[in-house]
Amino acid sequence: MHGLSTLILGLGLFFLGIQLVGENLRRLSGASFRRAIHRVSERPALAGLTGVGFGALMQSATAVTFILVGMARSGLITARGAAPVILWSNVGLTALAFLVAFDIHPFVAYLVGAAGIFSGMVRQPQWRAAAGVLLGVGLVLFGLESMGAGASPLRQAAWFQHLLAATVDSPGIAFGIGILAAALLQSNTGAAMLIITLAQVGSFSLEQAAVLIYGTNLGAIALRFFLAAGLDAPSRRLVRLEDVFCGWSGVVMAGLFALEAAGVPLVLAGVRAAFAGDIKLELATIFLLSNLLPAVLMAPFLGPVQRWLERRMPGESSADLAQPRFLNDAAIDDPASGIELMGREIARLLGAVRVCPECARVGEDGEPVGDAAFGALATEIERYGSRLAKNTPSEAQAHALHLRRAELSLVRYLDEAVREFNDALAGAAGVSPAGAGRLEAALRDLLGPAAGLAAEPEPAGIEALRARTKRHGEFVRQAVAAAKAESAAPEIAELADAFELVVWMLHRLTKVLARPELARRT
Repeated sequence: MHGLSTLILGLGLFFLGIQLVGENLRRLSGASFRRAIHRVSERPALAGLTGVGFGALMQSATAVTFILVGMARSGLITARGAAPVILWSNVGLTALAFLVAFDIHPFVAYLVGAAGIFSGMVRQPQWRAAAGVLLGVGLVLFGLESMGAGASPLRQAAWFQHLLAATVDSPGIAFGIGILAAALLQSNTGAAMLIITLAQVGSFSLEQAAVLIYGTNLGAIALRFFLAAGLDAPSRRLVRLEDVFCGWSGVVMAGLFALEAAGVPLVLAGVRAAFAGDIKLELATIFLLSNLLPAVLMAPFLGPVQRWLERRMPGESSADLAQPRFLNDAAIDDPASGIELMGREIARLLGAVRVCPECARVGEDGEPVGDAAFGALATEIERYGSRLAKNTPSEAQAHALHLRRAELSLVRYLDEAVREFNDALAGAAGVSPAGAGRLEAALRDLLGPAAGLAAEPEPAGIEALRARTKRHGEFVRQAVAAAKAESAAPEIAELADAFELVVWMLHRLTKVLARPELARRT
C-alpha cells in the first residue's frame, strides 16, 4: 500500500503542477501576448511552432484548445489560424517525456525550493505569476519522481499481475486500457507519463507500453465533449478538430503497430536500434512519434477537415434562428438590461451571416434560403428596440440604444452584401475555383471573428479586425490580388467587388462595436 500511496501522491503533485502552470500562464498572457499570437497565427509555419511551444508549456492539448477557443470568440485569432496551433500543440506536450528521461533530481529540488521562496517574497502580480509557472514546473517533475518511487512495489500486487497478463494476451485490450487511463486522469500526458514510469521499473515491456501510449490520445475526448456542450458552433468545431486529430492518431499508430506485428520493422524496431534498451528514451520517442506522425500526415488537410466540420456542425437551423433567445419582456422596464439583451440577440443574428455558394439557391417561394428566419429575428429585435425607446431612458441610455439600433442596421446591410457575394461566388467558382476559393476563405476569416466580437467585445480584437477590414488595407489588397492572379475573368472581378463591399460594411460595424458605450457587456 505504501507504493500505491506514493504513486497517488506523485499523480496529485503532477496535476497540481500542471494546474499552476496553466493558471499562471494565463495571468502572464496580457494584450501584447494575445496580439503576438494573432500575428503568428496568420503564418502557418510560425503557427505550428507556436503550437509546439504552447503545448510544451501547458502540457495539455485540451487546455491549449480552450484558450484558443476563447481567443477566437474574441476575434484575436481566426479559426484557420487556430487550427495549426491546436494540431502541433499535441507534439509539444511530449517534451516532458524527454525531460524526465534524465536524472534531474538535484535540479528539481532547487527549482521547487527557489520558486517557492521567490513566490513568497515578490508582490508584483507579473513576477508572482512567473514564480508560479516555475513552481508548477517543479511540482510536475517532482510528482513524476514520486510516481517512479511508488510504481516499483506495484509489480508484486495480484491485481496488477492480472492487468499485465491481459495486456500481453491482447493488444486491443492494452489499447483500450490506454484510453481508459487517459479518461480517468483526464490527461493523455499524465497517462503516458504513468505508463513510462511503470515500464521503467519493469512492469510493462516495450510493446505493451507502446500500445498503451497509442491509446492515451483518445482518452480526453469525452471530457472535451462535456466542456464544449455550451459553446457556439464555431467554437465547438475547434474543439472537434482536436478530437479528430486524436482519433486520427489512434488509427495511424494502431495501423503501424499491426504492420510491425506482421513483420514490417517500423516504430518499435527504430527506437530499439536508436536507444539500445534505454526504455525511458524509447518510450519518450514513441510518445513523440504517436503525435508527430499523425500531425505531419494531417497538416496538409487542415482546410478540408475544417470545411467538413463546418458541414457537420453548421450552427442553428432556420427554425431555431427565427425565435429570439435573449429578448425578455421583463427587461423592458430596465433599459440597461434590455439594451444588453438586445445586443446579445444582434450578435446571434450576425453569427447567422454565412459565406457559402449554396446559399445562392432559392426556395419554392423564390426567396433565398434562410432569409425568412433572418428577417423574422431582425424584425423582432427592431420591435424590441422600439419598445425600449418608449421608456424614456436617460440620455446615456438613449445614446446606447441608438448605437444598438445602428448595429442592427449594419448587420442587416451586411447580410445583404454577403448574399450578393454568395451569388457572385456561385458563378466565379465555375470559372476559377482557386480564385473564388481565396476570396471565400478570406471572408470567412473576417466574419467568424466579427460574430465573436459582437457577442463578447474585446478592444484589442476589435482593433485588429478594424485594421484587417480597411478597404485598401494589406489584408484586402493581398486577398483580391491573389484571386485576380488566378484568373482575369469578369466573374472574378465581380466577386472581388462584392468582397470589398462586404469588407467595407464590416469596417463600419467595427467602428460601432468600438464605441465605449458598447465595449463592455455583462
